[in-house]
Amino acid sequence: MPAATKRDRGKTTFVKEYLNDHPHANPKAVNEAWTEAGMEGTISETLVNKMRFTMGLSGNLRGKRETNVSNSSAAPRPYTGKKRGRKPKSETTPASTKNVRSTNASRPSESVIELETELDRLLFKVMSMKSLPDVEAALRDARRALYAAHVGR
Repeated sequence: MPAATKRDRGKTTFVKEYLNDHPHANPKAVNEAWTEAGMEGTISETLVNKMRFTMGLSGNLRGKRETNVSNSSAAPRPYTGKKRGRKPKSETTPASTKNVRSTNASRPSESVIELETELDRLLFKVMSMKSLPDVEAALRDARRALYAAHVGR
């Protein structure tokens, strides 16, 4: 072990310079280099890790991509995977294929309304008698048939 010498620079500067030369160095390697340089004491793991973070050397080094300076003007490739979320209404169904009723078809005519009203009145009279369940069911069926014919089912 070499004799301890007086420090001419601080621990932070030493760590920064060592990490510039050895970007994959861990705290143990930095401490070994510190001792080999003849410095007293040790360098804390916190200081080494903090310097690695400041210099952008922390994290999963395998996951980072190298940036190519000559290719910096190239546009990023478009995403081709499945997109999340709901599609806008304009993309889900085109306007030409929507099932839209005309305003006349959705609005009952005067005669249909009169027929429906008369069927309702008759149905309530039969319901009040309580002795004609078959007639009541037939009137309900007639009212449903009127509605189905009007809607166009």
